[in-house]
Amino acid sequence: MVFADLLPASRSGRVIAAGAAVDAIAVGMFLAAATLYFVGFVGIPAVAVGGALTAANVLGLLSPAPFGALAGRCGALPVYVGLTLARAAGFAAYAFVDGYAGYFAVTCLITAATRAAMPLLQVVVGELEPEDQRTRTMASLRAVSNIGMTAGFLLAAVVQAAHSRAAFCALFVFNGVAFVAVALLIRSAGRGAGVPAPAAPRPADGPVAPMPPPVPEREAGAGAPRSPYRDRRFLVAALANAVLLLNDSVLFILVPLWMTERAGLPQGASSVVLAVNTVLTVVLQVYVARFARGAAKALRLLRLACVPLVLSCALFAVAEGTGAGTGIGIALAAVVLAVVALTVGENLHAVAAWELSYEMAPARSRPQYLSLFSMGMSAQLIVGPFLMTAFVLPAGPVGWLAVAALFLVATAVFCTAARPFATVPVVPSAAPLTEKAASHV
Repeated sequence: MVFADLLPASRSGRVIAAGAAVDAIAVGMFLAAATLYFVGFVGIPAVAVGGALTAANVLGLLSPAPFGALAGRCGALPVYVGLTLARAAGFAAYAFVDGYAGYFAVTCLITAATRAAMPLLQVVVGELEPEDQRTRTMASLRAVSNIGMTAGFLLAAVVQAAHSRAAFCALFVFNGVAFVAVALLIRSAGRGAGVPAPAAPRPADGPVAPMPPPVPEREAGAGAPRSPYRDRRFLVAALANAVLLLNDSVLFILVPLWMTERAGLPQGASSVVLAVNTVLTVVLQVYVARFARGAAKALRLLRLACVPLVLSCALFAVAEGTGAGTGIGIALAAVVLAVVALTVGENLHAVAAWELSYEMAPARSRPQYLSLFSMGMSAQLIVGPFLMTAFVLPAGPVGWLAVAALFLVATAVFCTAARPFATVPVVPSAAPLTEKAASHV
Protein backbone atom coordinates (compact mmCIF):
# COMPACT_ATOMS: atom_id res chain seq x y z
CA MET A 1 0.00 0.00 0.00
CA VAL A 2 1.45 3.38 -1.04
CA PHE A 3 0.74 6.58 0.86
CA ALA A 4 -1.56 7.91 -1.88
CA ASP A 5 -3.89 4.95 -1.28
CA LEU A 6 -4.50 6.20 2.25
CA LEU A 7 -5.79 9.59 1.11
CA PRO A 8 -9.42 10.45 0.33
CA ALA A 9 -10.42 10.56 -3.32
CA SER A 10 -11.89 14.09 -3.40
CA ARG A 11 -10.06 17.39 -3.18
CA SER A 12 -11.99 18.47 -0.10
CA GLY A 13 -11.20 15.14 1.56
CA ARG A 14 -7.49 15.54 0.85
CA VAL A 15 -7.50 19.06 2.28
CA ILE A 16 -9.19 17.77 5.44
CA ALA A 17 -6.62 14.96 5.58
CA ALA A 18 -3.82 17.54 5.40
CA GLY A 19 -5.42 19.30 8.36
CA ALA A 20 -5.67 16.01 10.25
CA ALA A 21 -1.98 15.32 9.63
CA VAL A 22 -0.93 18.74 10.97
CA ASP A 23 -3.27 18.28 13.94
CA ALA A 24 -1.77 14.86 14.76
CA ILE A 25 1.84 16.02 14.44
CA ALA A 26 1.18 18.89 16.85
CA VAL A 27 -0.67 16.67 19.32
CA GLY A 28 2.04 13.99 19.14
CA MET A 29 4.74 16.53 19.92
CA PHE A 30 2.72 17.87 22.83
CA LEU A 31 1.87 14.49 24.35
CA ALA A 32 5.48 13.34 24.23
CA ALA A 33 6.94 16.49 25.77
CA ALA A 34 4.34 18.34 27.85
CA THR A 35 4.41 16.35 31.09
CA LEU A 36 8.21 16.49 31.23
CA TYR A 37 8.09 20.26 30.82
CA PHE A 38 5.40 21.04 33.37
CA VAL A 39 6.86 18.70 35.98
CA GLY A 40 10.55 19.33 35.29
CA PHE A 41 10.65 23.03 34.36
CA VAL A 42 7.49 24.62 35.76
CA GLY A 43 7.66 22.49 38.91
CA ILE A 44 4.08 21.20 39.02
CA PRO A 45 3.87 17.91 40.99
CA ALA A 46 3.09 14.87 38.86
CA VAL A 47 0.00 14.06 40.93
CA ALA A 48 -1.32 17.58 40.32
CA VAL A 49 -0.79 17.14 36.58
CA GLY A 50 -2.81 13.93 36.77
CA GLY A 51 -5.56 15.70 38.70
CA ALA A 52 -5.79 18.45 36.10
CA LEU A 53 -6.03 15.88 33.30
CA THR A 54 -8.83 14.06 35.13
CA ALA A 55 -10.79 17.28 35.65
CA ALA A 56 -10.22 18.26 32.03
CA ASN A 57 -11.54 14.89 30.84
CA VAL A 58 -14.67 15.34 32.94
CA LEU A 59 -15.19 18.73 31.29
CA GLY A 60 -14.50 17.10 27.94
CA LEU A 61 -17.30 14.65 28.64
CA LEU A 62 -19.75 17.55 28.91
CA SER A 63 -18.48 19.94 26.23
CA PRO A 64 -19.77 18.18 23.06
CA ALA A 65 -23.43 18.74 24.01
CA PRO A 66 -23.56 22.58 23.97
CA PHE A 67 -21.30 22.88 20.94
CA GLY A 68 -23.28 20.21 19.12
CA ALA A 69 -26.42 22.25 19.75
CA LEU A 70 -24.63 25.39 18.53
CA ALA A 71 -23.52 23.57 15.38
CA GLY A 72 -27.12 22.53 14.79
CA ARG A 73 -28.06 26.21 14.59
CA CYS A 74 -24.96 27.74 12.99
CA GLY A 75 -23.51 24.85 11.00
CA ALA A 76 -20.84 22.32 11.90
CA LEU A 77 -18.07 23.87 9.79
CA PRO A 78 -17.88 27.33 11.43
CA VAL A 79 -18.18 25.87 14.92
CA TYR A 80 -15.42 23.34 14.17
CA VAL A 81 -13.17 26.11 12.85
CA GLY A 82 -13.85 28.20 15.96
CA LEU A 83 -13.01 25.31 18.28
CA THR A 84 -9.78 24.69 16.36
CA LEU A 85 -8.79 28.32 16.81
CA ALA A 86 -9.54 27.97 20.53
CA ARG A 87 -7.15 25.01 20.61
CA ALA A 88 -4.54 27.16 18.82
CA ALA A 89 -4.87 29.87 21.46
CA GLY A 90 -4.64 27.30 24.24
CA PHE A 91 -1.47 25.66 22.98
CA ALA A 92 0.21 29.04 22.47
CA ALA A 93 -0.85 30.05 25.98
CA TYR A 94 1.09 27.10 27.45
CA ALA A 95 4.29 28.99 26.64
CA PHE A 96 3.32 31.61 29.25
CA VAL A 97 2.13 29.21 31.97
CA ASP A 98 4.25 29.47 35.12
CA GLY A 99 2.08 27.79 37.73
CA TYR A 100 -0.62 25.24 38.44
CA ALA A 101 -3.60 27.58 38.05
CA GLY A 102 -2.61 28.51 34.52
CA TYR A 103 -1.86 24.91 33.62
CA PHE A 104 -5.23 23.78 34.96
CA ALA A 105 -7.18 26.46 33.07
CA VAL A 106 -5.44 25.96 29.73
CA THR A 107 -5.64 22.16 29.95
CA CYS A 108 -9.38 22.34 30.58
CA LEU A 109 -9.82 24.75 27.65
CA ILE A 110 -7.90 22.59 25.19
CA THR A 111 -9.51 19.32 26.30
CA ALA A 112 -13.04 20.74 26.17
CA ALA A 113 -12.44 22.22 22.70
CA THR A 114 -10.84 19.00 21.44
CA ARG A 115 -13.66 16.75 22.64
CA ALA A 116 -16.32 19.10 21.27
CA ALA A 117 -14.58 19.31 17.87
CA MET A 118 -14.18 15.56 17.32
CA PRO A 119 -17.80 14.71 16.42
CA LEU A 120 -18.20 17.90 14.39
CA LEU A 121 -15.40 16.77 12.09
CA GLN A 122 -17.47 13.69 11.27
CA VAL A 123 -20.44 15.98 10.46
CA VAL A 124 -18.22 18.17 8.25
CA VAL A 125 -16.95 15.11 6.39
CA GLY A 126 -20.54 13.92 5.91
CA GLU A 127 -21.51 17.30 4.46
CA LEU A 128 -18.54 17.63 2.12
CA GLU A 129 -18.00 14.07 0.94
CA PRO A 130 -20.27 11.86 -1.21
CA GLU A 131 -22.33 9.37 0.74
CA ASP A 132 -20.32 6.39 -0.49
CA GLN A 133 -17.03 8.04 0.49
CA ARG A 134 -17.67 9.51 3.95
CA THR A 135 -16.67 6.43 5.97
CA ARG A 136 -13.59 5.84 3.80
CA THR A 137 -12.61 9.48 4.32
CA MET A 138 -12.99 9.12 8.10
CA ALA A 139 -10.81 6.01 7.90
CA SER A 140 -8.25 7.95 5.87
CA LEU A 141 -8.17 10.67 8.52
CA ARG A 142 -7.50 8.08 11.23
CA ALA A 143 -4.71 6.46 9.22
CA VAL A 144 -3.10 9.82 8.42
CA SER A 145 -3.44 10.84 12.06
CA ASN A 146 -1.56 7.74 13.20
CA ILE A 147 1.28 8.60 10.84
CA GLY A 148 1.26 12.22 11.99
CA MET A 149 1.22 11.23 15.65
CA THR A 150 4.27 9.03 15.14
CA ALA A 151 6.07 11.88 13.39
CA GLY A 152 5.14 14.16 16.28
CA PHE A 153 6.64 11.73 18.80
CA LEU A 154 9.91 11.71 16.85
CA LEU A 155 10.01 15.51 16.54
CA ALA A 156 9.41 15.84 20.27
CA ALA A 157 12.58 13.86 20.87
CA VAL A 158 14.54 16.75 19.36
CA VAL A 159 12.93 19.17 21.81
CA GLN A 160 13.59 16.83 24.72
CA ALA A 161 17.23 16.46 23.68
CA ALA A 162 17.68 20.26 23.77
CA HIS A 163 16.54 20.20 27.43
CA SER A 164 15.87 23.91 27.54
CA ARG A 165 12.79 25.88 28.52
CA ALA A 166 13.04 27.92 25.33
CA ALA A 167 12.81 24.75 23.19
CA PHE A 168 9.64 23.63 24.94
CA CYS A 169 8.09 27.10 24.63
CA ALA A 170 8.93 27.08 20.93
CA LEU A 171 7.06 23.76 20.66
CA PHE A 172 3.96 25.33 22.23
CA VAL A 173 4.10 28.32 19.89
CA PHE A 174 4.57 25.97 16.93
CA ASN A 175 1.47 24.07 18.01
CA GLY A 176 -0.51 27.30 18.18
CA VAL A 177 0.51 28.19 14.62
CA ALA A 178 -0.19 24.61 13.50
CA PHE A 179 -3.80 24.74 14.70
CA VAL A 180 -4.37 28.07 12.99
CA ALA A 181 -3.23 26.30 9.81
CA VAL A 182 -5.64 23.42 10.53
CA ALA A 183 -8.53 25.88 10.89
CA LEU A 184 -7.65 27.53 7.58
CA LEU A 185 -7.38 24.18 5.82
CA ILE A 186 -10.78 22.98 7.03
CA ARG A 187 -12.32 26.33 6.12
CA SER A 188 -10.85 26.14 2.61
CA ALA A 189 -12.15 22.57 2.23
CA GLY A 190 -15.65 23.83 2.97
CA ARG A 191 -15.34 26.67 0.49
CA GLY A 192 -13.92 24.42 -2.21
CA ALA A 193 -16.65 21.82 -1.86
CA GLY A 194 -19.45 24.28 -1.32
CA VAL A 195 -21.15 23.47 1.98
CA PRO A 196 -24.80 22.96 1.18
CA ALA A 197 -27.08 25.81 2.12
CA PRO A 198 -30.87 26.18 1.97
CA ALA A 199 -31.98 26.99 -1.56
CA ALA A 200 -33.67 30.34 -2.16
CA PRO A 201 -37.26 30.17 -3.44
CA ARG A 202 -37.77 30.77 -7.15
CA PRO A 203 -39.72 33.79 -8.39
CA ALA A 204 -43.35 33.10 -9.05
CA ASP A 205 -43.00 33.87 -12.76
CA GLY A 206 -39.87 31.79 -13.26
CA PRO A 207 -39.61 28.17 -14.21
CA VAL A 208 -40.59 25.88 -11.41
CA ALA A 209 -38.54 22.74 -10.82
CA PRO A 210 -40.44 19.58 -9.99
CA MET A 211 -40.76 18.89 -6.29
CA PRO A 212 -38.35 16.23 -5.04
CA PRO A 213 -39.97 13.03 -3.87
CA PRO A 214 -40.38 12.58 -0.13
CA VAL A 215 -37.71 10.63 1.71
CA PRO A 216 -37.67 9.26 5.25
CA GLU A 217 -37.19 11.77 8.06
CA ARG A 218 -33.92 10.32 9.30
CA GLU A 219 -32.39 10.96 5.89
CA ALA A 220 -34.00 14.22 4.94
CA GLY A 221 -34.25 15.70 8.41
CA ALA A 222 -37.83 16.79 7.94
CA GLY A 223 -39.39 18.78 10.73
CA ALA A 224 -37.72 20.41 13.70
CA PRO A 225 -34.34 19.14 14.93
CA ARG A 226 -34.69 16.33 17.44
CA SER A 227 -32.93 15.90 20.77
CA PRO A 228 -30.75 12.79 20.98
CA TYR A 229 -31.45 12.65 24.71
CA ARG A 230 -35.04 11.65 23.91
CA ASP A 231 -34.02 8.98 21.42
CA ARG A 232 -33.75 5.88 23.59
CA ARG A 233 -32.46 3.69 20.78
CA PHE A 234 -29.61 6.09 20.03
CA LEU A 235 -28.81 6.51 23.73
CA VAL A 236 -28.51 2.74 24.11
CA ALA A 237 -26.24 2.55 21.05
CA ALA A 238 -24.05 5.37 22.39
CA LEU A 239 -23.73 3.65 25.78
CA ALA A 240 -22.84 0.32 24.19
CA ASN A 241 -20.27 2.05 22.00
CA ALA A 242 -18.68 3.62 25.09
CA VAL A 243 -18.16 0.11 26.49
CA LEU A 244 -16.60 -1.08 23.21
CA LEU A 245 -14.26 1.92 23.32
CA LEU A 246 -12.66 0.38 26.39
CA ASN A 247 -10.37 -1.29 23.86
CA ASP A 248 -8.44 2.00 24.01
CA SER A 249 -7.84 1.69 27.77
CA VAL A 250 -6.98 -1.98 27.33
CA LEU A 251 -4.27 -1.10 24.81
CA PHE A 252 -2.72 1.99 26.39
CA ILE A 253 -3.29 1.37 30.11
CA LEU A 254 -3.79 -2.32 30.79
CA VAL A 255 -1.42 -3.93 28.27
CA PRO A 256 1.77 -2.01 29.26
CA LEU A 257 1.12 -2.63 32.97
CA TRP A 258 0.22 -6.28 32.42
CA MET A 259 3.34 -6.87 30.32
CA THR A 260 5.67 -5.71 33.11
CA GLU A 261 3.76 -6.72 36.25
CA ARG A 262 2.12 -9.99 35.20
CA ALA A 263 4.05 -11.32 32.19
CA GLY A 264 7.49 -10.30 33.44
CA LEU A 265 8.48 -8.57 30.20
CA PRO A 266 10.93 -5.64 30.09
CA GLN A 267 9.40 -2.15 30.12
CA GLY A 268 10.62 -1.33 26.62
CA ALA A 269 8.57 -4.19 25.19
CA SER A 270 5.38 -2.13 25.44
CA SER A 271 6.76 0.26 22.83
CA VAL A 272 7.10 -2.66 20.43
CA VAL A 273 3.48 -3.75 20.73
CA LEU A 274 2.20 -0.17 20.53
CA ALA A 275 4.19 0.23 17.32
CA VAL A 276 2.49 -2.94 16.01
CA ASN A 277 -0.86 -1.31 16.76
CA THR A 278 0.06 1.92 14.98
CA VAL A 279 1.39 0.23 11.84
CA LEU A 280 -1.59 -2.13 11.58
CA THR A 281 -4.04 0.74 12.03
CA VAL A 282 -2.45 2.66 9.16
CA VAL A 283 -2.63 -0.43 6.94
CA LEU A 284 -6.09 -1.68 7.92
CA GLN A 285 -8.21 1.41 8.52
CA VAL A 286 -8.82 2.49 4.92
CA TYR A 287 -9.08 -1.10 3.68
CA VAL A 288 -11.83 -2.14 6.09
CA ALA A 289 -13.84 1.05 5.47
CA ARG A 290 -15.05 -0.37 2.13
CA PHE A 291 -17.01 -3.01 4.03
CA ALA A 292 -19.03 -0.49 6.08
CA ARG A 293 -21.00 1.36 3.40
CA GLY A 294 -24.56 1.54 4.61
CA ALA A 295 -26.08 0.51 7.92
CA ALA A 296 -26.59 -3.15 6.97
CA LYS A 297 -22.93 -3.71 6.09
CA ALA A 298 -21.77 -1.69 9.09
CA LEU A 299 -23.92 -3.83 11.37
CA ARG A 300 -22.31 -7.01 10.01
CA LEU A 301 -18.89 -5.44 10.48
CA LEU A 302 -19.73 -4.56 14.08
CA ARG A 303 -20.63 -8.18 14.80
CA LEU A 304 -17.40 -9.28 13.16
CA ALA A 305 -15.39 -6.78 15.25
CA CYS A 306 -16.45 -8.54 18.42
CA VAL A 307 -14.65 -11.75 17.40
CA PRO A 308 -11.05 -10.42 17.45
CA LEU A 309 -11.79 -8.23 20.50
CA VAL A 310 -12.89 -11.29 22.49
CA LEU A 311 -10.07 -13.38 21.00
CA SER A 312 -7.48 -10.84 22.18
CA CYS A 313 -8.79 -11.08 25.75
CA ALA A 314 -8.67 -14.86 25.57
CA LEU A 315 -5.07 -14.76 24.33
CA PHE A 316 -4.05 -12.45 27.17
CA ALA A 317 -5.79 -14.73 29.68
CA VAL A 318 -3.93 -17.77 28.30
CA ALA A 319 -0.63 -15.88 28.28
CA GLU A 320 -0.99 -14.91 31.96
CA GLY A 321 2.26 -15.76 33.71
CA THR A 322 4.06 -17.16 30.64
CA GLY A 323 6.87 -14.63 31.03
CA ALA A 324 8.17 -16.41 34.12
CA GLY A 325 7.24 -19.93 33.07
CA THR A 326 8.28 -20.35 29.44
CA GLY A 327 10.57 -17.45 28.64
CA ILE A 328 10.35 -13.86 27.49
CA GLY A 329 10.30 -14.74 23.78
CA ILE A 330 7.15 -16.88 24.00
CA ALA A 331 5.44 -14.35 26.26
CA LEU A 332 6.23 -11.50 23.86
CA ALA A 333 4.98 -13.55 20.88
CA ALA A 334 1.70 -14.22 22.72
CA VAL A 335 1.31 -10.54 23.53
CA VAL A 336 1.97 -9.51 19.93
CA LEU A 337 -0.68 -11.96 18.67
CA ALA A 338 -3.14 -10.60 21.23
CA VAL A 339 -2.42 -7.00 20.25
CA VAL A 340 -2.84 -7.86 16.57
CA ALA A 341 -6.28 -9.29 17.34
CA LEU A 342 -7.13 -6.26 19.49
CA THR A 343 -6.04 -3.90 16.72
CA VAL A 344 -8.11 -5.70 14.08
CA GLY A 345 -11.16 -5.53 16.35
CA GLU A 346 -10.53 -1.88 17.15
CA ASN A 347 -10.36 -0.93 13.48
CA LEU A 348 -13.45 -2.92 12.52
CA HIS A 349 -15.38 -1.37 15.40
CA ALA A 350 -14.27 2.16 14.54
CA VAL A 351 -15.50 2.17 10.94
CA ALA A 352 -18.73 0.34 11.85
CA ALA A 353 -19.47 2.84 14.62
CA TRP A 354 -18.85 5.84 12.32
CA GLU A 355 -21.29 4.56 9.74
CA LEU A 356 -23.98 3.40 12.17
CA SER A 357 -23.92 6.58 14.26
CA TYR A 358 -24.27 8.66 11.10
CA GLU A 359 -27.11 6.53 9.74
CA MET A 360 -28.97 6.50 13.05
CA ALA A 361 -28.89 10.30 13.37
CA PRO A 362 -31.61 12.43 11.70
CA ALA A 363 -29.98 14.68 9.10
CA ARG A 364 -30.99 17.99 10.70
CA SER A 365 -29.87 16.86 14.14
CA ARG A 366 -26.57 15.17 13.27
CA PRO A 367 -24.33 17.65 15.14
CA GLN A 368 -26.28 17.04 18.34
CA TYR A 369 -26.53 13.28 17.84
CA LEU A 370 -22.89 12.73 16.94
CA SER A 371 -21.77 15.00 19.77
CA LEU A 372 -23.66 12.76 22.19
CA PHE A 373 -22.19 9.66 20.54
CA SER A 374 -18.66 11.02 20.94
CA MET A 375 -19.07 11.32 24.70
CA GLY A 376 -18.28 7.62 24.89
CA MET A 377 -14.59 8.33 24.28
CA SER A 378 -14.43 10.90 27.08
CA ALA A 379 -16.35 8.55 29.38
CA GLN A 380 -13.94 5.69 28.82
CA LEU A 381 -10.96 8.00 29.35
CA ILE A 382 -12.37 8.74 32.81
CA VAL A 383 -13.64 5.28 33.76
CA GLY A 384 -11.31 3.05 31.72
CA PRO A 385 -7.96 3.67 33.51
CA PHE A 386 -9.53 3.13 36.93
CA LEU A 387 -11.38 0.01 35.80
CA MET A 388 -8.25 -1.51 34.25
CA THR A 389 -5.90 -0.79 37.17
CA ALA A 390 -8.26 -1.37 40.11
CA PHE A 391 -10.19 -4.42 38.88
CA VAL A 392 -8.99 -6.07 35.69
CA LEU A 393 -5.23 -6.15 36.33
CA PRO A 394 -5.40 -7.62 39.88
CA ALA A 395 -7.99 -10.21 38.80
CA GLY A 396 -5.62 -11.99 36.41
CA PRO A 397 -7.24 -14.26 33.78
CA VAL A 398 -10.68 -13.64 35.29
CA GLY A 399 -10.22 -9.94 34.61
CA TRP A 400 -9.50 -10.58 30.94
CA LEU A 401 -12.55 -12.82 30.66
CA ALA A 402 -14.66 -10.09 32.27
CA VAL A 403 -13.49 -7.62 29.62
CA ALA A 404 -14.35 -10.16 26.92
CA ALA A 405 -17.84 -10.48 28.40
CA LEU A 406 -18.23 -6.70 28.35
CA PHE A 407 -17.32 -6.64 24.65
CA LEU A 408 -19.81 -9.42 23.89
CA VAL A 409 -22.70 -7.77 25.75
CA ALA A 410 -21.95 -4.31 24.35
CA THR A 411 -21.86 -5.64 20.78
CA ALA A 412 -25.19 -7.41 21.23
CA VAL A 413 -26.80 -4.28 22.68
CA PHE A 414 -25.41 -2.00 19.97
CA CYS A 415 -26.57 -4.38 17.23
CA THR A 416 -30.05 -4.61 18.72
CA ALA A 417 -30.36 -0.83 18.87
CA ALA A 418 -29.09 -0.34 15.30
CA ARG A 419 -30.91 -3.25 13.63
CA PRO A 420 -34.01 -1.27 12.45
CA PHE A 421 -31.77 1.13 10.52
CA ALA A 422 -30.19 -1.77 8.66
CA THR A 423 -33.47 -3.47 7.75
CA VAL A 424 -35.49 -0.45 6.58
CA PRO A 425 -33.95 0.85 3.34
CA VAL A 426 -33.84 4.52 2.42
CA VAL A 427 -35.94 5.20 -0.71
CA PRO A 428 -33.98 7.55 -3.02
CA SER A 429 -36.78 8.29 -5.45
CA ALA A 430 -40.51 8.01 -6.06
CA ALA A 431 -40.01 4.96 -8.24
CA PRO A 432 -41.70 1.75 -7.04
CA LEU A 433 -39.68 -0.45 -4.76
CA THR A 434 -37.99 -3.41 -6.32
CA GLU A 435 -39.08 -6.85 -5.15
CA LYS A 436 -35.85 -7.25 -3.19
CA ALA A 437 -36.21 -3.91 -1.44
CA ALA A 438 -39.90 -4.43 -0.76
CA SER A 439 -39.19 -7.67 1.04
CA HIS A 440 -37.39 -5.72 3.77
CA VAL A 441 -40.22 -3.25 4.43
